[in-house]
Amino acid sequence: MLYRAHLLNPCSPTRLEEIPDALMEVNAAGCITAVGAFEELAPRLGNQPMEDLRPLWILPGMVDLHVHLPQHEAVAMDGLELLPWLETFIFPAEARFADTSVARASAARFFQGLLYRGTTTASIYATVHAEATDAAFHEADRCGIRAILGKVMMDQHSPAALQESTAESLAQSEALCQTWHGRSQGRLQYAFTPRFAPTCSSELMRGAGLMAEKYGAYIQTHLSENLAELAWVKALFPEAANYTDVYQRMHMLGPRTLLAHGIHLDAGERQVIRESGATIVHCPRSNAFLQSGIMPLRRYLGEGLSVGLGTDVGAGPSLSMWAEAAAVCTTSKLRWAERQNLAHHLRAMGGLEASQRAEIMAQLDLNPLTPVDPVQAFHLATLGGARALGLDSRIGSLEVGKDADFVVVDPRMVDPAVDRPAEPPERVLSRMLYREHPGMVRATYVRGARCFAAT
Repeated sequence: MLYRAHLLNPCSPTRLEEIPDALMEVNAAGCITAVGAFEELAPRLGNQPMEDLRPLWILPGMVDLHVHLPQHEAVAMDGLELLPWLETFIFPAEARFADTSVARASAARFFQGLLYRGTTTASIYATVHAEATDAAFHEADRCGIRAILGKVMMDQHSPAALQESTAESLAQSEALCQTWHGRSQGRLQYAFTPRFAPTCSSELMRGAGLMAEKYGAYIQTHLSENLAELAWVKALFPEAANYTDVYQRMHMLGPRTLLAHGIHLDAGERQVIRESGATIVHCPRSNAFLQSGIMPLRRYLGEGLSVGLGTDVGAGPSLSMWAEAAAVCTTSKLRWAERQNLAHHLRAMGGLEASQRAEIMAQLDLNPLTPVDPVQAFHLATLGGARALGLDSRIGSLEVGKDADFVVVDPRMVDPAVDRPAEPPERVLSRMLYREHPGMVRATYVRGARCFAAT
């Protein structure tokens, strides 16, 4: 099958590839076998069925590295920080998934919502309920999305309706992994999912780490999101040097580990994470919603940490990775401006020696790097996310040999001008991120199969 459209591709964190009139060939297995300028490829490939999508654009599908399926219907519950928000809104919502019919219906809406927004790959938390997680896998298989799913694991400091025994949690998680990991030619994969250190015993976390290694599965959990959370971890695990050390002791850190948030990490923790190959998943809208803080993204990237993006629904307000990428830019600008302003006030203060002022500025990161721009944010939401999953040889950009995971978008939906002349693709991308419109995504394809089409 041939697709003709305006093509936009992430090449690197600083560079886009644009082909204004592109042709992309996808074979029966859903693999891209040719991509390039129409005038160059059409003479050789033009005898095949073709969808002429012009003036629409095709882009690689979005990669969401952190999202909670059962929280999809509990979004926008404002006014609380992380721990009381969980108790008040989220744990009751997750308890409803003891009813498998509720879980099944919610999963159908959730996956349709992801595809509707142009997300083709997602790493997803289910609940502690094995049957609900199995139902979610069935729905992911049916709708065609690329999904990494895991049953949440909690065996302490949890509501009675959600707390498991350690043995039950490990046994059910392993059974789900054996059933689903690698299914549908690898489109479905398993992630062992200890929620976060406070709700997991050392035995549970250690067991999850060992099983993930045994099966080549992922691990996903939360790290260093909220200051009250950090204090709780310190009280529960006094033997650990810090929050990251808890997970390191449990053999949970590695190239297939996804650590959501990671806002409040010291230099030693960042070094451990970098050396392990684990990924920090940046969720800027959630971090703002729960008043958790602004992750120093540019510092992390500059230090060589693996970073991806996640919507973190339901603290994040929607499943839109377009809006999440825009929030990456906005929060990066806010952090830069805040640090610049603080540095200005510090320089104006009397009574400090130059060496003291320099030390304070270094400790508070008052010499920040320039903010992230839309090109870099788009890269994090596509190829960067694929790389974090170890899937960049298969997805994340539109290249020969990769799976045809792509979205068809209409940039006119977000452009208030009429008959705008051609302009650099960076400007078009900027509008698509900052002015994302629900109807902008016209179709979503995973491995060459159309999983969503706008009516």
